[in-house]
Amino acid sequence: MITERQLQILNVIVEDYVELGQPIGSKSIIERHQLPISPATVRNEMKQLEDLDLLEKTHTSSGRIPSESGIRHYVDQLLKSKSQSKKSANWFNQFHDENQYDVNAMLKWLALEISNRSHYTTVVLGPNKFSRYIFEIHFVRVNPTHLMSVIVFTDGYVEKVHVQVLESLNQQQIEKLMNYLNQHFKQNTLSTMINTLESLTLSFIDRNFIKKFKHALLTQINNQSEEMFLGGKMHLIEAMDVTNITMIQSILKYLESERIAQFLNETTNDSISVNIGQEINKDLHGISIVSTNYEISGDISGHLAVIGPTAMHYNKVIQLLNHF
Repeated sequence: MITERQLQILNVIVEDYVELGQPIGSKSIIERHQLPISPATVRNEMKQLEDLDLLEKTHTSSGRIPSESGIRHYVDQLLKSKSQSKKSANWFNQFHDENQYDVNAMLKWLALEISNRSHYTTVVLGPNKFSRYIFEIHFVRVNPTHLMSVIVFTDGYVEKVHVQVLESLNQQQIEKLMNYLNQHFKQNTLSTMINTLESLTLSFIDRNFIKKFKHALLTQINNQSEEMFLGGKMHLIEAMDVTNITMIQSILKYLESERIAQFLNETTNDSISVNIGQEINKDLHGISIVSTNYEISGDISGHLAVIGPTAMHYNKVIQLLNHF
């Protein structure tokens, strides 16, 4: 069980290490924070924290650095003390008002802006296509056996789905189906429509066409890679140990692969989550991911994450993500 004094010393070591980037000694702690205790007492408490695996001793210095477990303990206390109620950000609201009809431009800008404000790398995942709200559905006959469905969503995104049909399907049947789908699924999510399609019994359209349409729609969306916007990749490279090229390459490959999207989908929620080092992946060392969900205008939502070294300015990043 860690004492209040040990917690105080652990906190200042983490914060000083993040700021200075070097091992922290007892003399530095007393000078920087005016603690009313002797250097010998600080050294004793640091030894106790080391025995608890919250601090590590380096070979090149008498000072200590926080371990991943020590940073985890620090972050847990920080999250407990911070209000996680969402606060609106004026700088984002203004950009949103000017660009609300171009979601991709908005999310690309958001990734870059958060990266610039945090000085770390940012990943923004685009909205889940199944959760997008339908604005309108159109069918266009390309040739006698080729039909294209154009689904327009309320956030401006457009999905085009191609379906092979029998020549016997006439324009009147197509228009009846289009009107029916718009009447029943407009302002509903794509997921709602897909889950309902096969239960439809419509006298004017063949059930096989409904099955083909659903299959084509599901196949196309499931085969698409998740939209991902990456901002400030160089910030992470600059913050890492440049002598460990292999580690940096592994981290960059992870960020540019679908594994980061899978990780965020599995771990991110409405509150702010912090994952450190091997909590992310057993083969990754030296990075942390601070993530949360974002919601824009009530119908655009996804995951947002800031990635940096384990010696990250967590307080600053948590405050920044608290706007979303």
